[in-house]
Amino acid sequence: MGRGGISIIRMSGKLSKNIAETMCGELAEARSFKRCSIKSRSGSKIDDGMVVFFNSPNSYTGDDVVEFHCHGNPTIVNLVIEEAVYLGAVVAEPGEFTKTAFLNEKIDLVQAESVADLINAQSETAVVAANSSLSGEFSKQINLLLDGILKARVVVEANIDFPEEEIDVSALESIKEMLQGFHAEISELLSRIKEGIKLRDGYSVAIVGPPNAGKSSLLNLLAREDLAITSEVPGTTRDLVKTSVNIGGTLIEFVDTAGVRHDPEGPIEEEGIQRSKEAIKKSNLSLLVQDATAIQRFDVGLGAFLTVLNKSDLLEGEFSNEENTFYLSCSTGKGVEELLKALITRLEIDGGEETVFLSRQRHEISLRSGGLFLEEAIISLGEGQALELVAESLRSAHSALGDILRPMSADDLLGEIFSEFCIGK
Repeated sequence: MGRGGISIIRMSGKLSKNIAETMCGELAEARSFKRCSIKSRSGSKIDDGMVVFFNSPNSYTGDDVVEFHCHGNPTIVNLVIEEAVYLGAVVAEPGEFTKTAFLNEKIDLVQAESVADLINAQSETAVVAANSSLSGEFSKQINLLLDGILKARVVVEANIDFPEEEIDVSALESIKEMLQGFHAEISELLSRIKEGIKLRDGYSVAIVGPPNAGKSSLLNLLAREDLAITSEVPGTTRDLVKTSVNIGGTLIEFVDTAGVRHDPEGPIEEEGIQRSKEAIKKSNLSLLVQDATAIQRFDVGLGAFLTVLNKSDLLEGEFSNEENTFYLSCSTGKGVEELLKALITRLEIDGGEETVFLSRQRHEISLRSGGLFLEEAIISLGEGQALELVAESLRSAHSALGDILRPMSADDLLGEIFSEFCIGK
């Protein structure tokens, strides 16, 4: 909550209209604003503002909803809320409005999660991806898979329920081909949502190397401000320094680490080196920064990394970048654009050719599980196994994919998901 020109207080539920009319007088027709004086129980004016009513089921939550638009003073906002609570309202829990929309089947669970992702998106790419999920693109593909699997279940179980009838071999062969197509679609979805998971969780790049190579200078260059102290004295950085930089519409967190050397001076530097190694393990990629004029040994395991040869402006003669090695001058900025392009390529950040869904780990788990059950059904059909086994595999696949949109037993999952939301959304 903060100060601004206007604050909006949203109230949802069957008493909303009665409470609002007690505070503001008769409301205008649904979806039409009415100018009003918002009054307290004693009849004194709290504020001059606007009020609008959204009737059920044509509202965000699916219940009756009222919005008070008042001046953006926190004291006024609190007075309006207190008056509504006195008249029977209760203060909403985090995510309660979106949870109600889900329970009233206004949106599915993927769309509900996308509301939180859209609010928290910190880059253009993340906003586009969250909107794609919120508009139902991902849900539509899952629903098509569910519809297809349901049709397959009907055919298989019909052959089980009527044993006196001869099994339709051609129909089962068609079902097998259809399931193979669904399995291929799931594989494609998995590759797309992996990008969405990375986009949501964010990318992390560790800046590592020996002392006094220019790691902090590189961080400052990327952030375009002096975040880390730089000095000619080796070992200046003892703790991790982090900053997020928007590169090509994607937010990347850069972590400046302590210089790693074999003879640390005391326990503080030792702890800094240990934290550097932990940051390397957690990062998607490392930038190994070396002084181009005095390259030192660096024995720490890096995983995926690019080598940055800093202070290249001090070198004599001609030199050029190689596949994973880039010459850079933090003092002049020369070479930084080439490094950033290589960084985006190595992180495999989508260039926007295909829509990415802002996804979560639970989506990937459900898709993988559904794919495995489909594979079981395909194998069972191919080997001529009992149709009861095929039917059970298809039922499990249907359940796993259904958990993405509307879990059958969802109390704990819903509590976890909606607890991430802000109050009033």
